[in-house]
Parts: sequence; structure tokens; C-alpha cells
Amino acid sequence: MKPNCKNIIGVLGITLAVSAMVACKKSFFDGTPKGQYTTATYFKTPAEVQAATASMYGAAWFNFNCTYSMSIGDVYSGNSTGDANAAMVQFQNMNVTQSNEYLYKGWASLYSVVGQANGIMMNLANNPNAVSLDAATVNTAMGECYFMRAAAYFYLVRNYGAVPIVTDTNNFMGNYQLPRHIVSDVYKFIINDLKQAETKLPAKGAAPGRVSAGAAKALLAKVYLTIDDFANAKARAWELISNESTYGYGLRDKFEDLFYTRNNNNKESIWALQWTASGADGAYGTGNVTQAYCAPYGQELTGSTDGWGSFKPSIDLQRDSIAGDLRRKPTYMRANDYYPELLQIRGGYTYPSCKSKTGANVKKYVVGNYEDNAATGGAYGMSTGINTYMIRYADVLLTYVEAVMGNSTSTNDPIAIAQFLRVRTRAGLGGIPVNNITADDLLRERRLEFAFEGQYWYDILRLPQDKALQRLSKTERGMFEGWCGDGAVVSNKISVTANMLLFPVPQSEIDIDPKLSEVPVPYY
Repeated sequence: MKPNCKNIIGVLGITLAVSAMVACKKSFFDGTPKGQYTTATYFKTPAEVQAATASMYGAAWFNFNCTYSMSIGDVYSGNSTGDANAAMVQFQNMNVTQSNEYLYKGWASLYSVVGQANGIMMNLANNPNAVSLDAATVNTAMGECYFMRAAAYFYLVRNYGAVPIVTDTNNFMGNYQLPRHIVSDVYKFIINDLKQAETKLPAKGAAPGRVSAGAAKALLAKVYLTIDDFANAKARAWELISNESTYGYGLRDKFEDLFYTRNNNNKESIWALQWTASGADGAYGTGNVTQAYCAPYGQELTGSTDGWGSFKPSIDLQRDSIAGDLRRKPTYMRANDYYPELLQIRGGYTYPSCKSKTGANVKKYVVGNYEDNAATGGAYGMSTGINTYMIRYADVLLTYVEAVMGNSTSTNDPIAIAQFLRVRTRAGLGGIPVNNITADDLLRERRLEFAFEGQYWYDILRLPQDKALQRLSKTERGMFEGWCGDGAVVSNKISVTANMLLFPVPQSEIDIDPKLSEVPVPYY
């Protein structure tokens, strides 16, 4: 039996006021208990502040990362099949219900991020010990909170539409009756938060893995792109592209090097969730569990009880691949692919032909067993130490191209083409046939670059709605008859309608707060 991700949000050893805020509750309104803040529990040292903000880089996102992100970003979009259990099959068949376990856990995880950010900001704003904290420490921490809160709301608004905007953790402890706020106001809130993050964060992260002003600009570019503000999206992306040395970003030379644990927090990583392999105690909430769901079925690669092959490259994704693309093998395994970095003690791993009914298994985030990762903290059951990319520099380059293209169906802008070719050249592909990039070219490039990074669904959402529905309806979600990727394809194509582009608010939340089922109201 495949265990479900446990809804345990740890605080990475923090014994501060914030810790009470991340405990598991029946509602996403996980606020700070009344009377929580006292002069004894306010932050007194920079180390305490930094430890508190560190929790926003992993633990709060645990259930988002566990199954929610890929179930939406890759299974629902048609990049991957998902057949681990009934909850995942609903994403596969695009009939996700309000009682879906993963849907709720993702919602709760994102609001845990919001709650942690709110709690830390409230503490810093009302801290009687502020004289002991230098301005840089406070500004950086506030910037991290604004960034993380905005990021959580960016996922919430794209997935659920109108959602409650929560900023005061204390006020709703006895008041669960909060309304949803209109979508335009949620986006305004996100943009305001990210502008705050831009001004408060340093140009480069205060420590490896920490977000910076550059990360805020990158996320702002994605937000502006989503709401069709192409001028601002282009400006934010170009600021990073034209000042790479200032912000410290760039492409790694080899695509495959991005997905080794030893290369965490490399120059291409703009924002990544930070994980530590949990160790033999099996503690949840500290390690990356993605390998458990992606590794081919059986214990051979992981050396543990996981390796379920739950997420598998769809036939549709494989058909979209380009001959000679160097990204294919580090992205997914096909028969006779050899990986020297896996099962190193045996001389490497060769993927067999009979492991999947789509003829392939995911390779991204599959890093192998304990011995393969001994130098970087090991790997245990349902836990590795590889970071989860949330924004890579390649995304900034392709965001710039998309912003230049705007509502057009193509672009011949030479600067945009140059950024497109940087990504394509690293993949070992030649130039484009003519000096012109179409919207279809760009979407395909993004699909192949970011497959199994939870992005493709949001890329499709940015298409004109009729184009998005048409593409989704043509997507092959079926599998082959045989376990060797052989036999006939048992086709599964879905007639997609506009109401399937948003997910329902979890019923358990509506039961607690009936206002969530009412018409959204303005926030501003």
C-alpha cells in the first residue's frame, strides 16, 4: 500500500511564537492563539528571526510539494498520468471533487504559508525588542514574508479563483466566517506584496537558498504575464536578464546538472523549496518526497519501501518531444537509458522496458538510494534532499519571450529570439527554421523544459481560453495495454469545458465557513 503524505507541518526546530501557528487544524484558518505574543516570545536576535523565516522555505510547503503541485501542474494538464489512488485518478480524468484529499491538502498548505508569513510580520511589526534587531535583518525577513505570502496567493488565485485574503492571524481565531475576495483584488494584493518584497530584499539572497529582490522581480514578471500586463512582465524579466551579474543568475551549462542534489541552490535557481533528507527516524515535513512517487515501481532505485511510479510521462508528452533534445533523458526514462549516477555501487542503472504502461518513467527528482546521496545527506524512505525548483532562470528567459509576444501569435523580435535560443541551444537543438517564434513553439519549449516541475497547467491557462480548451481536449491521457509500453493505446481524451479550468473550494472548508460558497466581495 502506498502511504499518503502526512499533514505534518514542522517548524525545523523553532521554539518561537510562530511554532504554534503551523500546527495542524481542521481549517485552513490556522491562526495564532490569543495571548500568544508576549515580551518573552518576541524575536530577540537575528538568529531567531532567520530560523523563523527558514520554515517558509520547506515545511509549510510540504503537502503542496508532496502530490498537489504535480497533480495539478502535470497530471491535470496532460504531461503525466496519475494512478496511485482515487484522489490522483481524479486529476488524471479532470473530474476533481470538493472532497479530493490532495485538493484539500494543497489548499491547507498554501494557507499555512500565508499564516506563517502573517505571524512573523506581526511579530516584527509589534516587537518591543526591535532595538536589538538591525534594520537589514528586519527588512530581509519582512521581504521574505511578503514574497512567500504573494507566492502562496498566486497559486491559490490561479487554482481556485476568488479566495479569502487573510492578513491578521489573530482576528479570525474566533471568526471563521470570512468571504472570498474578487480575483482582481487578489492579484492587486499579490502585486503589492511583491513590490514590498522588491524594496526590502537584498539584490542577492542573504544566504544560499534565500530569496532576493531578483526573485521578487522574477515572480512579479510571472504575475504580470498571467494578467496580460505584458509591458510590466517584459520590464521585470529584462531587468534580470540585462543585469545577470548584479543578481547572480544564469543558465547552467548542462540541463542534467540541475537535478543532482549536490547542485542545490545553483545560479539558475531563483526560488527553490529547501529540503533535508529526514534520516532513519522517518520524520515527515523535512524531506522532498517526490522521488517516492516518480521512481519506477519497485524498491530497486530507492532501496526503501517507496518507488511507486505513480507519476509517469504521458504518451502525449512523449509525442511532443524533439529528436536530439538533451533534456529528454534527464526528464524521463525510456528503455535502455543508462544513468551512472543511480545505483553507483553497482556501476549504474539501466532502465528496463517493462516498468510502465506509458513506456517511460520520470527521472527528474529521482536521485537514487542512500549510497548515491551519502555526500549530500543520504536518501531515506519518502525523503531526499534535492530542492524543488519553483522558479528557474530559464523561466525568466522564456517569460521575456512570452511578454514580447503578448497577444500576438508570433514574434520576430531579435532580443526575444536570442533568449529563446539560449534555452534551446542548451538542450542541444539547432536554431529555428526562420527568425520567428510562434506561440505554439514557445508553449512546446516550456513544456519540454519544465515537465514535472508543476508548471505546464499554468502555461496552458495563459493561452486564450478557446485555445486552452482545444489543446486540453486533444490531449491523450490514455496508456498502452501492456506494461512494456506495448500493445494498442487505450485512448482517454476528455472534452474540456471552461468550468474545468478552476478547482472547487474543498467542501470541508465550506462546512466550517459557509461564506466561501457565497458571491466574492471586494477587498479594497
